[in-house]
Amino acid sequence: MGKNAYFQLVHKPKRTMLKVFPPSEGGEMFSVDEIQKYLDSLNITSYDLKALDMYLKKGEFAMEYPLLTSEILPESEKCSIEILEEGRRAVARFYPPSSDGKQMGKEEIMSDLRLAGVVYGIQKNEIDRFLEEREYCTDYVLAQAKLPRQGQDARIDYHFDINVTAKPKLNEDGSVDFHHLGNIKPVEKGEKLATLFPADHGEAGTTVTGQPLVPNKVKDLALRYGRNIHITEDKREIYSEVSGHVTLVDDLVMVSDVYEVPANVDVSTGDIEYNGTVQVNGNVLTGYMIQATGDIIVNGVVEGAILISGGNIVLKRGMQGMSKGSLTAAGNITAKFIENSEVRCDGTLMCDAVLHSDVESKNDISVLGKKGLINGGHIRSYTNIAATQTGSLMGTVTTLEIVSDVEVMKQYNEWQNRSQLAQKSIKTMNRVLTSIKSNLKNGRKLTETQTEYLKLSAILKPRMTYAIEQSEQLLPELEAKLATSGKGTIRIEGTVNPGTKIVIKEMSKMISDPISRCKFVLKGADIKSIGI
Repeated sequence: MGKNAYFQLVHKPKRTMLKVFPPSEGGEMFSVDEIQKYLDSLNITSYDLKALDMYLKKGEFAMEYPLLTSEILPESEKCSIEILEEGRRAVARFYPPSSDGKQMGKEEIMSDLRLAGVVYGIQKNEIDRFLEEREYCTDYVLAQAKLPRQGQDARIDYHFDINVTAKPKLNEDGSVDFHHLGNIKPVEKGEKLATLFPADHGEAGTTVTGQPLVPNKVKDLALRYGRNIHITEDKREIYSEVSGHVTLVDDLVMVSDVYEVPANVDVSTGDIEYNGTVQVNGNVLTGYMIQATGDIIVNGVVEGAILISGGNIVLKRGMQGMSKGSLTAAGNITAKFIENSEVRCDGTLMCDAVLHSDVESKNDISVLGKKGLINGGHIRSYTNIAATQTGSLMGTVTTLEIVSDVEVMKQYNEWQNRSQLAQKSIKTMNRVLTSIKSNLKNGRKLTETQTEYLKLSAILKPRMTYAIEQSEQLLPELEAKLATSGKGTIRIEGTVNPGTKIVIKEMSKMISDPISRCKFVLKGADIKSIGI
């Protein structure tokens, strides 16, 4: 790389000349401003700046330029120091001594740095390089700051889908599926919800003047969360305390085991499948389904929809099933009315009116509201049925039935068969084992099959014995339940209209004339009506 051009003051009798050393190939030419700045530092002002500028532009440097018509004192080598980039660098440019001047030493350069305020990051190797090269009008970086280590913003990683845009799925046939929108974000108890990675504030640096060089500001964050959420001691992780669903609203993580639908269950929500309780503030429209492990509460009307609950179902208005809708609950069902629907209930059913529906409840069915009407359809209970009025004057066929507990019967038959099979297997096993023992007693060697049978018997016989013991314990309990199963009553507080069919266990009775305030019970092989 070529050397830069530079200039030198030359002492002559009664005058001062300016000698220019042009740049070598690749070097740079200094400007007239740099000469002016240098001369100003020496308090030399009585020269023709315009003529000097023309001399430099002409570029003919074989002849020295007459700067002053007077002599000046000799000037030593000079160092001009400039602090750049807000203290990140101290850059020096050196100027040669006048023809009768002296060169600088290392200590003089260090002194100039101190006078300029430079106290940190001094590059002594650069000073040595200048003293060796002595290139003028050339930048030497004599001090460098310690740059700050920049930090990083805090960030939060959410371990659930934070996308709240529900988009319908496109089926293979080109149709659009508005049922499975995926807008519920399920969460299990103990599941990690979010991790905070704290901000790294970095480390301050030091300017060449010894001042702190502050790193850029970073963004601090904290985990924001609502109820049902646990945060670790270091405040960096949050976990769900319940099974339910998780939402993120304005950086606030919320978990609830109650999923609230603000309006209707329709094309905007799709089908709902939820591990907890679902509350619908509007209606449930035809064709949609709600499945919940907890309760289902609907403030509006249920149309031809399917509701399946692992708890209770509460319909504050009612259900018009349109022969498409159904209710299934592991707990109780409560509704204002149920019409043209299929209902399966493991608990108790309470309703003001049941119309033209197929209903089965393992516990009591109570239709004793203001209307208390059961009209049309088939109503079955394993225990008791109570209503204010059944059927209609038009003779609408309405079946009220007390049925035996099918599940208890299934369990009874299963345990009885298991016991009989175990007893039979033990008898066969004992017979074979007796034969094997006899052979051993007579000194006969066991075959490989007999040896394997002995090993298998040692495992299976205790299991068979345990099955028999379990059966002996459970069968009496199941027999007691079967003895009372199907012996419930059907109680009517108002009128039983013609067309009402009463079925208790396997007996049935058709009502042909109106009957008021009575209950029906099974006595022997007949169904009797008793006044109340």
